[in-house]
Amino acid sequence: MSCTIEDELTAYVDGELSAVEAARVRSHLTSCSDCRSTESLLRRTVTQLAALPSFEPSSALRRRVLAQVEGLPRPWPERMRSWLRPSELAVAENYELLSDYEVVGLDPADLDVVEHLDQLEKEGRP
Repeated sequence: MSCTIEDELTAYVDGELSAVEAARVRSHLTSCSDCRSTESLLRRTVTQLAALPSFEPSSALRRRVLAQVEGLPRPWPERMRSWLRPSELAVAENYELLSDYEVVGLDPADLDVVEHLDQLEKEGRP
């Protein structure tokens, strides 16, 4: 399919388009069988995904998987980047804590400040 609305179909199905954009997509769908077919497929997919049971891994499973991922060899550029910023795995390993912080209104960026608070105090920053 190579229609002009191809990239907008998912947003259309999800109800994310403005009224004007949605009207343009609806108008196009009346004349394009390929796009109607794709829209139908997207709607079926969304419906089937919504019917799936939700899954929340246990803390133990999350830690086991993350430990396995952490054990994988990392490419050199990624190792260099990890020296320059906190690891995403460190955030993922502490998911429960992050969720709790969100409940009290802290942003994950606040955690970076807390993590480096001792350095900031040494530098004389407030």
